[in-house]
Amino acid sequence: MENNMLGGFNESTAFVAQHDETKKPEYTKADVAISIFAMTAAFCFVRYVLFHVMGFVTTGLFISIISAAIIYMKKKECEFSRFNKLLAAVLYIFSTVFSITANTLVKDLNVAFLIGAGAYFVYSVGASNRNVDRFLPYAMCKALFEFPLSHFGTQGKITSDSVSNSRNASNAKYIFIGLLITVPLTAIVAALLMSADDGLERMLSGITGRFFGTGFWDTILQLILAIPCSMYIFGMLYANTHRNELNALNEQVCTQRIYNMRFLSNLIVYTAVTPICILYVLFFISQAGYFLSAFTNSLPEGFTYADYARRGFFELFAIALINLGVTCFMSLFSKKAGREKTFALKFYSVMISVFTLILIATAMSKMVMYINRYGLTALRFYTSWFMVLLAVIFVLIIIKQFRFEMKISRNISFAFVLMFGILCFSRPESIIAKYNIEMYRAGCLEELDTDTIMGMSDDAVLTAYNEDAVTEDEILQNRSDSDDLRNYNLSSLILSMKVD
Repeated sequence: MENNMLGGFNESTAFVAQHDETKKPEYTKADVAISIFAMTAAFCFVRYVLFHVMGFVTTGLFISIISAAIIYMKKKECEFSRFNKLLAAVLYIFSTVFSITANTLVKDLNVAFLIGAGAYFVYSVGASNRNVDRFLPYAMCKALFEFPLSHFGTQGKITSDSVSNSRNASNAKYIFIGLLITVPLTAIVAALLMSADDGLERMLSGITGRFFGTGFWDTILQLILAIPCSMYIFGMLYANTHRNELNALNEQVCTQRIYNMRFLSNLIVYTAVTPICILYVLFFISQAGYFLSAFTNSLPEGFTYADYARRGFFELFAIALINLGVTCFMSLFSKKAGREKTFALKFYSVMISVFTLILIATAMSKMVMYINRYGLTALRFYTSWFMVLLAVIFVLIIIKQFRFEMKISRNISFAFVLMFGILCFSRPESIIAKYNIEMYRAGCLEELDTDTIMGMSDDAVLTAYNEDAVTEDEILQNRSDSDDLRNYNLSSLILSMKVD
């Protein structure tokens, strides 16, 4: 009898356990609150990032999103290490870029940076990281794609449960269905009445024109685009605070994956890379006079400054990118790499990196010569910035060959953030305008291209106005009266106060 009773108890327990497994998950008030916030933030993101000029409003938006994420994760009892606090500070600092510059390209790049860095911040807090992940590319894939998309539909379930459990929400649902049903009938009656009376036709035409104009359909499109954005934001936050349901990043698995990628014999790699290195040596020997003239500020025979600098720079720029790919290929696909990396593989990696640094130095010397002759442009500024970033990466690659324990992902990340911060906060177009004006007044430039300056953002125009290079009338003639949001950043606001 006792055994039967115990058996019945076990069956009942199993039934209850099975019932618990199929029970709907319960969502907290914090989940509901962050879901509502995500909807609002997603609409504002679409409206003030994708559809309109970015400025003070966008700064406030990103600060709000970061703050809401921190509050939500604190509610979920997530721990914030010193590293994660540093990440939060970086996000807050870069959120101010939209307010201090009018440069559209810089702001677009900053949006991409904040999205990537913000996703990694949420991921890092959920993982209780104390440093940059050793396998950063894998971590970024989880932060940007795997985790958010794993709970992409969870916000819809929360909304559905909230509506079903709320009497007012249920009533609103019924009202919406009723309105949806009556729309076709109302439209038919309105059409008949409009055809019967001219006065009513003019009245209804005016009303529909006011409410259903271009702005109305823009708002509808923004609302449609905001839905997947909201689901992504909420999915990201929810997934990283409910990690027991997901596959966390496993360093052993990542190590095994990288090990499995090593399928090429080192001898094949050496054979493939050796001709490239020999070609570089022959190239430097045969073209020594051509390339080294960049360091002496002299032109090879038969070249103009424009032909010499432009041709050489972009060729060397392409070679630098190819060399970066070759170096990564050797480290990833050689059988004996990583801790087992042979001296020969290290030698080839260092050799290619050194050749690349020489090419970058030559290319930059050419660009400096060209800039001194013809002035600074946005393209010259940005490509030079990128070449410097490449040089830093290759220096870190060289150091890595001698110090295997060096965390190259962390160092490259820090270097990139520092370089990107210089790009954003230096207000490049302001530097371009100031440099060209000073070079022109010093007699180094034959003419000052004010049309190009006026075609840049208000960063450049404000600098030119402060330097008395352009007049107030030229600025007023160039400014568009229809652009209502152009004053939503510091440069444009100051310029408007001075000339409007």
